[in-house]
Amino acid sequence: MINPTKSKANGMRQEKISKNVSEYSSFQYTDLNIQEMKNGAGLGKDCAVLCTEPQMAAVDQDIVVSKWIGLEGTAKLAGENYERLRERLPARMIEEAAAFDRYLSVIPEAATAMKSGVCGIQPVSRGGIFAGLWEMAEEAGVGLEADLRKIPVRQETIEICEIFGENPYELLSGGCLIMTAGDGNGLVTALQREGIPAVVIGRTTRGNDRVLYNGGRKQFLNKPR
Repeated sequence: MINPTKSKANGMRQEKISKNVSEYSSFQYTDLNIQEMKNGAGLGKDCAVLCTEPQMAAVDQDIVVSKWIGLEGTAKLAGENYERLRERLPARMIEEAAAFDRYLSVIPEAATAMKSGVCGIQPVSRGGIFAGLWEMAEEAGVGLEADLRKIPVRQETIEICEIFGENPYELLSGGCLIMTAGDGNGLVTALQREGIPAVVIGRTTRGNDRVLYNGGRKQFLNKPR
């Protein structure tokens, strides 16, 4: 027998989660606060406009990823599928996943990176981290080597992707930046000092090979569709 009180509570929770996601859907990467732009914040090509020299990756630079991949896609899936997910996952995990929209602005890390020796900045969204890495390398005319196990991903994203048969590395990843720098560890330290998680996942290389390592296995990154 259905408990009407519980059903009503679930409905209210679903409405709240969906509202959080729908409010984010109107956010655009170019919709930057004017004052923040004056202070040097921006995304991708917008960063190049705000810098004295274009921000582009080059050979033999560290590849840094901020926060976690799949935040945007996870929030969307959690917000739209609460009842289905509740059959498999704890309510607290679903609600946390739906609240990933609080991480979707990348203005803070872009601003910090531009003051901390960043060379290239690539926002990540459709096609996920795989597409972002390919586009960064293609635009700069470099290869890359990255360790799949170092790419940061939340457990909520892994669990939800498993339920829906999604690849977390190809999931919508707004809220994540790919950056390159001569001193990736220094950039990571600067970001962490501002409370922004970041990690070095690999390096850019000469040539066109875009290689991912997963333990002892090596695979080539495919061009995004």
